[in-house]
Amino acid sequence: MLRSKAMFENATILVIAAVGALVAGITALRYPRLCLGVLFLIASFSRDTLETPLGTMRPEMPAVLAIAAALLVGGRFNRLRGLPRPTLAMCVAFAIYVGVIAISSAFVAPGRSQSLHMVGWLAMSMLAGIEAFVLIQPRPEDAMRPLAFGGFAMGAIGILVAVAFLVFGPVSNFGVQDAFEALPRVFGVAWEANLYASFLAICSFFALEAAGGRRATAGFLMLGAILIGFPLGVTRAAYMGLAAGAVAYVGVRVVLEKRPRVLLRIGVFSAILLAVGVGASLVLLPNVVQRHYIPPVAVGSPSPGGTSTPGGPSGAKPGALPTFGPSTDTLGYRLERVDVALGEMPDSPLIGFGAVAFGQKNPTRYNGSGPDYIAVMSIAVLYESGIVGAAALAIAFALLLASLWIAGRRFAAQRNSAGVAAASAFIAAIICMLVSYQATNALPYAITWIILGSASALAASNTSGTTWRDLFTLSGHQGGQGTESSVSEAL
Repeated sequence: MLRSKAMFENATILVIAAVGALVAGITALRYPRLCLGVLFLIASFSRDTLETPLGTMRPEMPAVLAIAAALLVGGRFNRLRGLPRPTLAMCVAFAIYVGVIAISSAFVAPGRSQSLHMVGWLAMSMLAGIEAFVLIQPRPEDAMRPLAFGGFAMGAIGILVAVAFLVFGPVSNFGVQDAFEALPRVFGVAWEANLYASFLAICSFFALEAAGGRRATAGFLMLGAILIGFPLGVTRAAYMGLAAGAVAYVGVRVVLEKRPRVLLRIGVFSAILLAVGVGASLVLLPNVVQRHYIPPVAVGSPSPGGTSTPGGPSGAKPGALPTFGPSTDTLGYRLERVDVALGEMPDSPLIGFGAVAFGQKNPTRYNGSGPDYIAVMSIAVLYESGIVGAAALAIAFALLLASLWIAGRRFAAQRNSAGVAAASAFIAAIICMLVSYQATNALPYAITWIILGSASALAASNTSGTTWRDLFTLSGHQGGQGTESSVSEAL
């Protein structure tokens, strides 16, 4: 039975990967926005993996290769020429990061083969980011809706999973983590609940902007699914990331557009959706004690008289109602590994130990069925790529955020409301990402780089004449501050 289930799951993954690659390859040249949406959607299915002779395959990988072939044949990679200097410097910094982690994986990591496979995965994800840049570069403001749709799909799946868990759980627990524990959490089709919730938090800012324009109804549906589905992940770090992103979003919009009343309306509407989601998480995810769930008698368990009961006779007593001790200290779990990692850093401070090297260097540490790892992104980056790689990555993120800020200022001067909104959404999403990933590192996943690539396209589109001075100076006058965003008008 288990073998049949595994074969069915593998077949499903193959179908998703094949259909995704076919659709993405066909649409890459003529319908780039649709192609971006397809790529982002299948990349969000991070739970689905397939073991191949070349290593672990994720469902977006065939699509990444198909898009690369289509863009190469169509000559679309020419759009990478003539990048503005801040964007070019950002690309160099990202390249230094992946180059350093490749060197340390090849020459320092205890498990070179495994580490280099992870570098290959990272490189494939970064290629997806480059493709996102090329696909959306002619009209980067249009990235909002495809990215929001990925969040909508994940949020809708999460809501359906929670409803099914309420009706059929805990025995039927597809898409639910810790179904028999004190705190069941939805992960949908993401790798785990942390990634599910952080993904929705990031996508919420794209959905805010997708809610405007001619198709406002579809945008509001996407925002609703995202913000109602988000609390079902029950993840503290994702809440912190959402809060940090919201502060950044409000700050950018207030500075550039001077419309706090508009933001108040947006905030109230979003808060209502979040409150509905919190209520849904309390209703749809009861644990086994709240359900008064009685475990069935196991086959072959002893009866009250001490004799074996192979068929589970009527005289046997049901299993005891489970109880829970203190909640798991997940913060302590992460900090313990941070302490170990920092203690080992002096052995290779400049270039680190290579991808996923922590579990290789600490093979006896317990982490369930898999090797141990560092969940905190900043420490994982430092451990795997050293001071050089971590500094390069930090510089790359700083340059991207600064370029987006410049782009937002220029859009405001041009009275381009949609551009300001898109720049604000990307800044908020990236800050949300950086905060959320301090609990569960999702840097190697393609979804991260697709967002970064799309954000870079927006930054590059409006900073082609930028000098380095623009990164450190503020303009004295911002034109177009009397305009409102498309979301404001829709609300």
